[in-house]
Amino acid sequence: MEAVRTRQGWHLFVFPFAGRAVHEGLAPLLAMRWAREAPNTFSWAVNDYGLVLNAQAEAWPSPGLFDRLFSGDGLLDDLYSSLNMGELARRQFREIARVAGLLPPSLPGRAVRSLRQLQASSGLLFDVLRRHDPGHVLLAQAEREVLESQLEVQRLADALARCRSRRLDLRQPRGLTPLSFPLWAESVRGQLSTEDWRTRVRRAAEQLEKKHG
Repeated sequence: MEAVRTRQGWHLFVFPFAGRAVHEGLAPLLAMRWAREAPNTFSWAVNDYGLVLNAQAEAWPSPGLFDRLFSGDGLLDDLYSSLNMGELARRQFREIARVAGLLPPSLPGRAVRSLRQLQASSGLLFDVLRRHDPGHVLLAQAEREVLESQLEVQRLADALARCRSRRLDLRQPRGLTPLSFPLWAESVRGQLSTEDWRTRVRRAAEQLEKKHG
């Protein structure tokens, strides 16, 4: 791991090398757990080999923090808290409802139903079931598929276990490193600027190359 401060704020780079799908679930999980320790606002970015947590207020890792961040206790509850599970399940429910025959196909001679119509129909079914039959088997199926296929929760749990079993090597370099720079570049994609992303990344890379020779 690398803890770095830049003009954009405080950054914690974590390199579990567990794959993008696992990091997509791991990043908000770690951000939520860290924010629970000390109120803050976090954003994050991921790639195939790691993730970065960007904090707006000062945030340096404290002793013992990583034991709590990488804990396997309460994993599912924390995932539900850190992610918009309802929206993820709603999207997954559309395909489940279609396969289950709850969204009848267009009849011959009728206009083909648009994607927006299918979304509206599946969304309405999802809301009705959530309100009047929250234990419905198709709702449980949607959430299970989100955890298994999109978040790969078992691989995420395994990645947390590997992190706990390894020696955590935390470095505090004076600036971005070759490992952290691609994650930093990914994280600035969503920021507002009058310069395009390539220009900002190229300038930052030139500054790093000049600084480190």
